[in-house]
Amino acid sequence: MGREKIRKLNDVHDIPTITKWSTRTKAIVGGSIATAVVAVIIVAVVPPVVLLSQKQASTVTSTQASTVISIYWCLDTLTSDSSNVYIGTLMNGATYFSTTSSQPFVAYGQGLSLTSSSSQYMTIATPFVDLTYKSFTIETWIFSSAAYSGDSGIFGQCECSSCSNQCLYLLVRGTSLYAGFTLNDISGSSTLAANLWYHVAFVYNYDTKQQILYLNGVQDAIKSSASPYQGVNGSINIGSTLVFTIRNYFNGYIDNVKLTTRAKTANEILTAATLAGYYSFDSPSPYNDNGPNGANGTQNGAVIVSGYVNQAIRFTGSSSYFYAYGFFQVGYAVYASKPFSVALWINPASMTSSTIVQFSWSLTSSRCHNLMGLWSNTGINGQIVVQGWAWPIIIGPFISTGTWTHVSVTYSFTNGLTLYVNGTLFGSTGSVAFSNSGYITYLQLGYMYSCTSNSITNNGYQGSVDEVYIYSREITQAEVSALASV
Repeated sequence: MGREKIRKLNDVHDIPTITKWSTRTKAIVGGSIATAVVAVIIVAVVPPVVLLSQKQASTVTSTQASTVISIYWCLDTLTSDSSNVYIGTLMNGATYFSTTSSQPFVAYGQGLSLTSSSSQYMTIATPFVDLTYKSFTIETWIFSSAAYSGDSGIFGQCECSSCSNQCLYLLVRGTSLYAGFTLNDISGSSTLAANLWYHVAFVYNYDTKQQILYLNGVQDAIKSSASPYQGVNGSINIGSTLVFTIRNYFNGYIDNVKLTTRAKTANEILTAATLAGYYSFDSPSPYNDNGPNGANGTQNGAVIVSGYVNQAIRFTGSSSYFYAYGFFQVGYAVYASKPFSVALWINPASMTSSTIVQFSWSLTSSRCHNLMGLWSNTGINGQIVVQGWAWPIIIGPFISTGTWTHVSVTYSFTNGLTLYVNGTLFGSTGSVAFSNSGYITYLQLGYMYSCTSNSITNNGYQGSVDEVYIYSREITQAEVSALASV
């Protein structure tokens, strides 16, 4: 039997199957230290592995101080939140966008498409969401279709636009994030560019009296001694904010908006921004993505078996594989030489040279890249092998059949490819460029295509795979060790 997965109550990525958020309890690594909300009144600090909770649309959890509410708008041609309580209205012809094969961020479904010159946005008038004298977190993805300038409203709620601490706004001012409560504001330090997706978050911590801005999961600014928000009425607006007497609008796309009445940790926000996919292969939905993007997968000729943690997927060789679509920052995807990481448990049934992990930009083409596999020679047991674009390669240690081995591969332009086995650094290539296709890619496990210019053998893998994580960043040694210690 597989090991029992550790569990924790948390409202991160609590996603209905029909949206971009998962329904099951999962283990996620996001940073060096994570915090967890446990039961109803206890706050505990836990090691780097953070465990996600069962998603319930908009959740309500009792705590010692107040009630925590989590509201999620998937915006997949829907104006309602996932609980169908906070229902929005599209204003001035606002509509939805469709994802494309080369869009640098993709998740399940669609999102808001807004034109600022037409004053377009979405408003949620009732019921009122009370954020007064509370901690809260606002998270979303944004994409501007033109160069940022002036004020571009993302999220707002306002009782009195000229009254201190009574008007809440999150926006882009000029080319940087900006947020506050009127005369109690915080400005980001990073520059945002057009035609790129960004994950943005604004946290107000009532206990510490801090405002914090995050960009792509990384803290962008922090302000201490910030008085709490005190607005006691007002609609929520997505794509528009009111700053003093000026109403401003966003020009482009907004997707996956979430409002939570607690201060989320830096680790939780990093996970939301950079966990590109997580596949546990556990029942009742073994091929679903348990990460924030809902990139659910499909299998052919594979079966679910007992795994390292609960269940795993087992491949039998040729024509036995798993695939999922929606990866923009991995080898051979949209970006060239951008960081990414892949981590998984493997348990080979055969040491035949084979491909375990590959990426491709089309299911009808062999334009693909074999990232990880097994290499064997006559009379020699299999070794793990990792490969960049054609070259270089890392020949890893020997492994055994019938034994679970944890393998992590990270990449950055500075460090090149780095291989970790069972949480221990094995070797790195050093600085090396990584090619790209310019397309959102498919993740394929078990082997699907014969890829050209590859040293890893084009052959079907025979064995099991479990707990697959894909990140759009180079995870740390501590995070690798945490994943290998589950």
